[in-house]
Amino acid sequence: MKLSGRERLLHALHHMEGDCVPIFEFLYSRPFYKEVLGYEPTVYDAESIVKCSVKVGYDFVIIPMGGVSGFSAKEDSGNVYTDEWGITYKKDPSTWPIDAIIDYPVQDGSDWRRFKMPDPSLPERYHGVRTALSLRKEHKMGVIGNVRGPFSASWMLFGMDTFMYLMFDEPETVDEVLTSLTDFAIAGGLKMKDEGVDAILFSDDYGSITQPLMSPAQFKRFIVPQISRLCTAFRKANIPIIMHSDGNIQPLLEDCVNSGIQGLHPMERGTDMDIAKIKKLYGDRLCLFGNVDNKNLLTRGTPAEVEEQVKEILRVAAPGGGHCLGSDHSIHDDIPNENVFAIYDAGRKYGCYPIKPV
Repeated sequence: MKLSGRERLLHALHHMEGDCVPIFEFLYSRPFYKEVLGYEPTVYDAESIVKCSVKVGYDFVIIPMGGVSGFSAKEDSGNVYTDEWGITYKKDPSTWPIDAIIDYPVQDGSDWRRFKMPDPSLPERYHGVRTALSLRKEHKMGVIGNVRGPFSASWMLFGMDTFMYLMFDEPETVDEVLTSLTDFAIAGGLKMKDEGVDAILFSDDYGSITQPLMSPAQFKRFIVPQISRLCTAFRKANIPIIMHSDGNIQPLLEDCVNSGIQGLHPMERGTDMDIAKIKKLYGDRLCLFGNVDNKNLLTRGTPAEVEEQVKEILRVAAPGGGHCLGSDHSIHDDIPNENVFAIYDAGRKYGCYPIKPV
């Protein structure tokens, strides 16, 4: 029986084999939008994301909570602008759709105690999610809501270096900041759950190409309690919770899984995140998203080479359910469109259950 995109996503999240492995992408490529839709979006808007995903055939979309995701939501905000958090950004076409931070509003505990947190309940934050949910009524695709994770949300107020030093100099301040930003993410995620999303993804990068950004001891001390709070709140609300982290987070992964995450994205190949190993260790507890190499293979490879990597991923990750196919971060301007389509074509060709050895 042919399933809808939403049904495929739910099967994967609950470790069941549907008719096919779900396929999705973070669509950050303007040339791809241009070919599929006939125009390039000026901002990362939900309507363009959904329309492009539908035309390609993707099974679900991931829509950020407005005002917290790191994306500029205003077309007329100028080249340099300051958001409601006091973070100053500079627009640059080379970084679309994520604007570069050039100034931070908080430096230490004294600044933090004077800082006024934005209101997570503002209705306009959820316009994108509502748009996607409205459009999915016709297309039956899945919708995942996206909030910023506690670590990323915190260092974006202070700057990465300053926030890392504060873990040693003012640990109590760090705890207060992380707790407040986790509360904001929980409030936003629960609101999106009430709107009708199928899962929540929190974006919180913990790794560089070679290793985690902090020691396992620091991670356990400061970050794990907040991830646990997120997972407890969303599990209590009966909404699946997925973690996004770039980089090599192998030394941190056990703590993340034990904190209660139910999905992991994107498992970057260039950072030695081995999807076969992760599937073997955690495949009964995690739904695995992504893993097609977007830095080397997709930018410089051929569609035939992309097909071979997709076949490899499906062989190790798809059996038994719990896998959603996509790139190991996002589809960006440097990737030829034919390689983007090659992921989808190979996924539909080889990703139907039962998965056959090829």
